[in-house]
Amino acid sequence: MACIKNIFSASFCLATLVTAIAISPALADDGSLTKRATINCEKAESIALEKYAGATVKEIKLDGDDLPLVWDIELRQDRWHIHMEIDAKSGDIVKNDKHK
Repeated sequence: MACIKNIFSASFCLATLVTAIAISPALADDGSLTKRATINCEKAESIALEKYAGATVKEIKLDGDDLPLVWDIELRQDRWHIHMEIDAKSGDIVKNDKHK
């Protein structure tokens, strides 16, 4: 998890990124998953909110456990819970689950 964002603070994304790099040697061989991502945290959030206008981003994190490298995004829209994965290189939505 290199970048995490929640609804409480926009600066949380950067602070968590710095902390994660400092304490997690498993992020990537170059020290940072974000160096391998073409799409940044804010762009991934923008892509998700274009798909679900009016939704609230609850969590966003860069997930490098599997390939492709994806932004894992949790959203809330009214009574709906939405889980999306956005390819961190292309910006394509690779997973889009919506449930109550």
